Amino acid sequence: MAAMSDLPRELLEDILSRIPSESLRELRFTCKLWNALYKDRGCIKERFHKRTARELIIVVLDGSVYSLDVDYLDINERLVSNVIGGIQVSRFNRTCDLDFDDICVSDVFHCDGLLLLRTEVTNMLLVWNPCSGQTGWIQLMYHQTTSIFALGYHKELCDSYKILSIEEYPILGFSKFEIYELNSNSWRALDDVLDDVTLGCIIQSRGMSLKGNTYWIASQVKGFVLLSFDFTTEGFGRLNLPSQSLGYEVLALSLVREEKLSILQQNQDASKVEIWVTTNDEIDQTKALSWSKFLSVDFNSYFHLKLTCDVSFFIKDEEKKVAVCCDNKGIAYIFGENCDFGKVEIGSIQAFRFAAVSQAWFKFNLEALGNIRVLYSKPVWRIVS
Repeated sequence: MAAMSDLPRELLEDILSRIPSESLRELRFTCKLWNALYKDRGCIKERFHKRTARELIIVVLDGSVYSLDVDYLDINERLVSNVIGGIQVSRFNRTCDLDFDDICVSDVFHCDGLLLLRTEVTNMLLVWNPCSGQTGWIQLMYHQTTSIFALGYHKELCDSYKILSIEEYPILGFSKFEIYELNSNSWRALDDVLDDVTLGCIIQSRGMSLKGNTYWIASQVKGFVLLSFDFTTEGFGRLNLPSQSLGYEVLALSLVREEKLSILQQNQDASKVEIWVTTNDEIDQTKALSWSKFLSVDFNSYFHLKLTCDVSFFIKDEEKKVAVCCDNKGIAYIFGENCDFGKVEIGSIQAFRFAAVSQAWFKFNLEALGNIRVLYSKPVWRIVS
């Protein structure tokens, strides 16, 4: 009788991919082969991740971490009421040694199922795996409160996670870069970064992690560029954004199914908003990006809203072309090319201080693991022009 280890790898991967995602974590300890498959980044992405991963919108409100779930009703349901959907806010429960009642979170960054949290009072970083409950504190020595942090990984090495620290000094005309290795628990200076890549760039948007690399929108004298950092080569790169329409400003960066980048831009009189999505299967740092316009909407009759670089957004439904935008006052706006417009407060503005929004994908069902508790649900009312 053949042992499991004698089966072809492709067949074994297919068998494991049919196992409920909540059980994969325990099964990895069955044997060395299964553990190796679980840790194989390519295997996880191709076999397990696409079937089991669930996207969560992570928000920081009043120093705590929440998940945001937006439901958009179909056309028949929207016709019979003034409600176009609903919004649900859930709080992460205490896991292991982490209790959000004891810390105040000011920012969040997601990469590969891990959350990088920045605390406001102690100025420390926390790496947290919500699925396993594992946490790790990182002491910041000389970093400014305005420092930028990003989490990524070496594509050719398993569990080789790194944190990039960027301290910008626009007046002095230079930036300071450092790398923290999670495996060695140590900081080191990144001295050999190409100055001609980052020179003159000022990061304007929240960073987004895609396949181990991090991307930001950066401003320069002649407009905006897409700034990237490769955690494998530990180098920066500049990539093109969509051709800039006259009078438009690029404001925010987002992800689509953890496969593509998207950007949001608004014209100066705040009447029109556009969302563009990359069409490349893979992002090559040495080649130009190809972009396609996802949607273009006219805000004039609905929101009268001038967005800033603090805004965050995500595409809710690619087929229906529906997007959600969150401003820095804790209000979520739902809009699309052929849909009703609506808005809702994520929480009471007096009680909640909105800080950050990040997209995250988890291989495990956090609700089934007991790591998320629903706080409240609200309807999203239609805005009449």
